[in-house]
Amino acid sequence: MRNEKLYAVIRAAFFAALDYVFAMFQIHVPSPVGHPFVDLGFTFVALGTMFLGFKYGFISGAVGLGVFDLLNGYANHAYLTVMEVLLLTAAVAVSYRLLNRNAGLPFGKAAVTALAAFPADFATGFVMFFAVPVFFVVMSRVTSRMNLSVQRH
Repeated sequence: MRNEKLYAVIRAAFFAALDYVFAMFQIHVPSPVGHPFVDLGFTFVALGTMFLGFKYGFISGAVGLGVFDLLNGYANHAYLTVMEVLLLTAAVAVSYRLLNRNAGLPFGKAAVTALAAFPADFATGFVMFFAVPVFFVVMSRVTSRMNLSVQRH
């Protein structure tokens, strides 16, 4: 029993290291606001959750990406990264359990399904790019007329 716990901690440390390392390889996305980027750190958080379960997947993701944020100039929003890790690990853990219970899809079919859904995901992001600012303006006006405060970040 004691060795199992030790091995779980070692595997969690391994995934924390992977999360940290893969967060370093950033693909910067052009944007008029901020400096957004894509990295593979969260990918390994999801993988860690599938291999380790929710508890150790969350711990490894929070440590790996949290430390990355603290050491690489993103300390002001490290707590947001930890919250994102919490949401991601919860979603992955629940999805993984449901897929295992229902046998899920074989890898080939899952890959084809994911690729087939990509255009829809891209279209959703494109629509959101325009829809969110429009609805924000409309909702800001409505809430100001109703004397409701809108918290702006």
